[in-house]
Amino acid sequence: MNAQQAQLADKIAAIVGDNIILQSDLEVGFLQEQSRQTDKVLSPDIKCRILEKLLVEKLFIAQAMLDSVVVPELEIESELERRVKYFISLFGSREKLESYYGKSILELKDEFRDDVKNQLLSDKMRTKVFSGLKVSPQEVKNYFNAIPKDSIPFFNSEIELAQIIMYPKVNAEQKKKSREKLMKIKKEIDEGADFSLQAILYSDDPGSASDGGNLGYIERGELVPDFEAAAYKLNEGQISEIVETPFGFHIIKSDEKRGDRLKLRHILIKPKLMNSDVTLVQERMDSILILLRNKDLSLREAVAKFSEDETSKSTGGLMINPKTGTPYFEKADIEGNLIFTIDQMKVGEYSNVLTFNQQDRSGENKTGFRIVYLKSETAAHRASIDKDFPKIQAAAKVEKQQKEMENWINLHKGNTYIKIEKEFDNCPELQNWKNNDSTK
Repeated sequence: MNAQQAQLADKIAAIVGDNIILQSDLEVGFLQEQSRQTDKVLSPDIKCRILEKLLVEKLFIAQAMLDSVVVPELEIESELERRVKYFISLFGSREKLESYYGKSILELKDEFRDDVKNQLLSDKMRTKVFSGLKVSPQEVKNYFNAIPKDSIPFFNSEIELAQIIMYPKVNAEQKKKSREKLMKIKKEIDEGADFSLQAILYSDDPGSASDGGNLGYIERGELVPDFEAAAYKLNEGQISEIVETPFGFHIIKSDEKRGDRLKLRHILIKPKLMNSDVTLVQERMDSILILLRNKDLSLREAVAKFSEDETSKSTGGLMINPKTGTPYFEKADIEGNLIFTIDQMKVGEYSNVLTFNQQDRSGENKTGFRIVYLKSETAAHRASIDKDFPKIQAAAKVEKQQKEMENWINLHKGNTYIKIEKEFDNCPELQNWKNNDSTK
């Protein structure tokens, strides 16, 4: 980076409370928008809109701090790990990523940490503000009736899908081997081996192994219960016995204890999944499919008894389109491999047992199996309140959220220190913010 670029990166565009927005933040936002719309020429006022979006985000962060909203350290670490894995997948390897940035993974995570924490704070504050917002059936009808007749949307053909998902489980023999391996590691530590070095050599936790098993500071409620219960029993410098959690087997070291805040290290040994474990769950899914197709088991019963995907389980197996928040998918929204299966199915049919891959909350890929059910398929049509109530309800809710957002912003920005640099005086989107500029 040359001196001119460094000066640009360090230039402040706006301040909201204790949070600053740099010119470089706008440049990053601009490049992201450009990558999303490669076939379009971006409008000249795009940076004004990007700055407005950043101002809203910083206002949520400022209010989150006032309301003492907390983001658990484990949540930050999980999101950092997810992002790092995503970037590794883009570059092709860990080494290529580190070479491109000239920094180690740990240094990159440290660099991203504040941004990730602030993003999670903003998200939690949004959830807190809008979690109770609902639209009544009458509000949905009023919203639809207010749409001019010549502006009523035209919906493409759409489908509803449901699914049952199961994942292989490690067997008792592999669990025993993992426990015995960790017992041996602990014995070596008890006899004088360095805990951090053992973590680097043997731990299966990719987020902490290279840093000697360091988990940083944690507070109550941030970790899974069994791990946390064992950690809080430790005195400073003490090492736990072996602890089993859904992630595997751990030994934990307490580096520091400050009331309810602990600084911890751990070594994780994950039991290995065997081919026989995979075959076992696949055969079980084959049996469930036979029961479903013979109508000896209903979809709802199968989801309740067997499905291990908590998101779709809570909707009776229905898959939710992340783009719309509804159970309706255009075929273009369906992942590549699945659409080939759906194209061969009729409404009311079940797919064969399919291999399924999904990222868990830690960013790790899990492989399992699923059965997909084609619940409905609609032809392309003009929207109507009877046929499309859920989608119209979702649109009405978005409009109500936007109005609530405007009200919330107007209520809180007057009580928050805001300064916007003069170069943005001509941005129409920012006039209302400029009127509340606390420096005036």
